[in-house]
Amino acid sequence: MKKTPLLYLIFSIILSFFLSGQVFPQEKPDGMRTLAHVNHLASDAFRGRKSGTAEYLRAAEYVAEKMQEFGLQPGGEKGTYFQQVPFKNWKDISPPARLEIKDPLPFSFVPGRGKDFSPWTGTGSGTARGKLAFAGYGLISKKLGWNDYADIDVKGRIVLIIPGAPDFLKEIPTKEKSDHKKIETAIDRGAAGVIFLNIGPATRRRSGGSAKVPVYPENFVVASAEIRVVDKIFYSLGLSWRTLVSRTLREKKTHSRLLDMTVEMEAHFVQEDREAPNVIGILPGQHPERKNETILIGGHLDHLGVDLDGTVYNGADDNAASVAVILEIARVFQRNNFKPDRTIVFIGWAGEELGLVGSRHYTGHPLYPLEKTLLYINLDMVGTGDSDLFVGGMWEFADLFDIIKQNLSPELTEKLRFRYDYRGSDHSAFLPKGVSAISLRTGHPLTRELDDEHPEYHRPGDAPNIIQPELLELAAVYNIQVLEFLGSCPNNLLIPKHHIYFLHKTSFVADMHCDTISRALNGTDLAKEQDEGHIDIPKLKKGAVDLQVFACYVGPPSNDLQKASAAKRAFDQIDAVHELVENNPDDLLLITSFEDTRLLRETRKTGVLIGIEGGYAIENDIRLLRSFYRSGVRLMTLTHWLDTDWADASGDPEAQLGGLNDLGKEVVREMNKLGMIIDVSHSHDETFRDVVALSKHPIIASHSCCRALSDHHRNLSDKMLKALAKNGGVIGINFAPGFLNASVSDQLRALRGDLLKKHDLPEDREAFEKADPETKNRFHDEYRKESDVLLKGKPQADVRTVVDHIEHVIKVTGNTNHVGLGSDFDGIGSTPEGLENVGLISNITAELYRRGHKDADIKKILGGNFQRVLRQVCGSRR
Repeated sequence: MKKTPLLYLIFSIILSFFLSGQVFPQEKPDGMRTLAHVNHLASDAFRGRKSGTAEYLRAAEYVAEKMQEFGLQPGGEKGTYFQQVPFKNWKDISPPARLEIKDPLPFSFVPGRGKDFSPWTGTGSGTARGKLAFAGYGLISKKLGWNDYADIDVKGRIVLIIPGAPDFLKEIPTKEKSDHKKIETAIDRGAAGVIFLNIGPATRRRSGGSAKVPVYPENFVVASAEIRVVDKIFYSLGLSWRTLVSRTLREKKTHSRLLDMTVEMEAHFVQEDREAPNVIGILPGQHPERKNETILIGGHLDHLGVDLDGTVYNGADDNAASVAVILEIARVFQRNNFKPDRTIVFIGWAGEELGLVGSRHYTGHPLYPLEKTLLYINLDMVGTGDSDLFVGGMWEFADLFDIIKQNLSPELTEKLRFRYDYRGSDHSAFLPKGVSAISLRTGHPLTRELDDEHPEYHRPGDAPNIIQPELLELAAVYNIQVLEFLGSCPNNLLIPKHHIYFLHKTSFVADMHCDTISRALNGTDLAKEQDEGHIDIPKLKKGAVDLQVFACYVGPPSNDLQKASAAKRAFDQIDAVHELVENNPDDLLLITSFEDTRLLRETRKTGVLIGIEGGYAIENDIRLLRSFYRSGVRLMTLTHWLDTDWADASGDPEAQLGGLNDLGKEVVREMNKLGMIIDVSHSHDETFRDVVALSKHPIIASHSCCRALSDHHRNLSDKMLKALAKNGGVIGINFAPGFLNASVSDQLRALRGDLLKKHDLPEDREAFEKADPETKNRFHDEYRKESDVLLKGKPQADVRTVVDHIEHVIKVTGNTNHVGLGSDFDGIGSTPEGLENVGLISNITAELYRRGHKDADIKKILGGNFQRVLRQVCGSRR
């Protein structure tokens, strides 16, 4: 019998295996394999992998070797795995660092982060020795007659100085009371060194980034010391530094003095240009067209280095774990022979801990075109915590991530958690460049509490022994599924809308006016999405609105009874706003100060600011204005269609009062005093003139348009726009088609006049309200039918019309600082096309972006300008 060759037998077995419908099992990520990389990179041998050091370079070489081993091609410069990153003015303070009491009783303090003292960036290198001198705040001002050195000679001494300046010396120019000036003053007086006392708000000197810092003379050591150091020095001498400082502040008199104690300090500072590489490997795409599109996945390789006492900050979780996961993904792709359509770029970044230096260098000098970069995937701290996957960008890039999520396994989808307001890692270098970016962290973002899921963040305990291999494995599985889908997805995912939605969602979006609270009073449940109406809570969420001004409308009174009950009508609506917020605490937050807005981003709540539309509500009583403020009102529209007893309105044929009378001026002054925003929408031109001249704070026109584009009395002229800008104020563009396009509005007014005559009804609004109800109903029915016929085929307002008005304000005022959004939703009968409700407000962002406006300017327009006014007028809780 003929023997079957062994190779033939093996081939037959393999063939039969495939024909039977079975396939080889796919390689899966291995947490223990991944941990081995962490153990290596986060060992003491790499001394904390500070960028610019020999140890960082060795770590980079290890990563490059593994990339090559796992089949990644060189993706760096000149056919290497490296992109060299310049670190201009690289800085380092290296051991040994000493602060020792030499006499009368020897004592040594511990240097380093969170310890007794730290030399300052820019300190002179070498050793300083001398007796001590306490020089208070270290200030000299001839103008104010202040001299902390008047009664002491500090020559050859080390000077103790309190950072900053007391309030009673606030007139000293900022430059003259800077830390640098204080050091120069001590040098000029022959001091041997300076120790800043961290006895109040800490004043540890930052690294200075890439900026060149002044370096002080050799052996002139500058350091900062904690309270325990100050206590040791003074109590050893039987003195109380707290008494000296207290008397200085209370008596407004310097209490500097010489101290009979000798200390010695040592520090070693380096400032020079260095470089360190980003490590880059690629898995080339195979599709003839899509191979030119790239997906980047990266994490920073660097960490903090070595502390001044020799302690190594190993950086296992932050961020050797992420680099290890990236290497494991490459290994799995190699074993599974994964051939993506798009090119996948794997990166270990340099310099994240020094200010995203490596990733910012890449986005400034991309090796693969940013316009062809589909997505950057960042990993930062994926080695500890619970098994939740916190993904920054999952909300901001929801449209893109929803596509990704559909292709994740149910087990992974259940673990996904939103990470709002995600910043502070290398993805932040890509976002301003218009590149979509997401960032993964296992466990909840940093809380600094005892139950923190990354408890050793930037601490010496961040070592390999705290890393959980199952989390490394989980992070690898998640990213593999994402990359496998995106790498082979046939859809065109390089579309501007992803960046537009990100831009919109990361902006502070504010709508300065709506009349929605009346719907709540009439029984509408605003917590549920409604088929009718322009605003409800679900629509606010869809539109990513951060702040919505709810106007409590009080119209012109038609008789004495209405005049006397105007405040009650306002308070009823104010109470309804409070009830709306209280009943929806997970979605809404009442805003009464600028500081309150800081809470919105992290909670994803919509802020509600209460306004009054119609100054009739104060019933000519300033005390009621104060009561409204106490009830939470922070904005008041001075008039509505007709004048108050103290201010003319735009609907008045003539200015009966000539603008503001004495009471009107008192109202303006009191609103300035209270910190209440003055709203001049509906105000007569002469009232506007008086308000803008009198107000010491910026004012707003919350819901108006541009008269030059649409000649309507409710809109602002170019002259008014210029005056508003000079005041620092903001106009919120109204969405009412009649204000955006007054030519159509004029025809509707003519139709209204004809029908009023037909039904024998008066044109005067007050008289109209008193007319026969049945006659008024017949008028309204006929007006609706005739207006529909009139409007058919006419040019209607749309999103572009709104942006036309925004751009006109920019043209007239010369910048983007004085225009925002004031929809007048639920107060207008019709809406521009594309802005049918507040959930579609991102269409304005898209149109501004389409017209080429810069991201920073779009952010101002969407709400940043109104937020500035809120800060200037209502900055502090009162």
